[in-house]
Amino acid sequence: MMAEKRKQPNRRKSTDFFGLVFIWMNIAACAGLIAAILIFHRAKPEFETVFDRFYNLQLRRYWDQNYVRFLVDVLGTGTLINAAALLLSRYRGRRSTDHRNLVLFLTILYSLLFVLSKTLL
Repeated sequence: MMAEKRKQPNRRKSTDFFGLVFIWMNIAACAGLIAAILIFHRAKPEFETVFDRFYNLQLRRYWDQNYVRFLVDVLGTGTLINAAALLLSRYRGRRSTDHRNLVLFLTILYSLLFVLSKTLL
């Protein structure tokens, strides 16, 4: 009697563990970038309007250094995570049709530009 051949699942159509890790890294990169934008909004100097001048309101005209430090830490951490994800995806992708993680590349570019601009100024 012939041994029955077990039917194995087609793994090409499903997402493996590393595929899920990359998806969650993309989501975390987008969430981190949104958080950085919100922290940036809190850190920047307040904008003076006509009403502020009329009522002689005191506005903060300097960058809040606590938020700036936190922002640089968030973006630095995000840069390291994105660099690790890009490095893993480079060694994992074997076919020319594999996706290239454009979101990770863009977020690492934005993060590096901001961190470099804040450290050089």
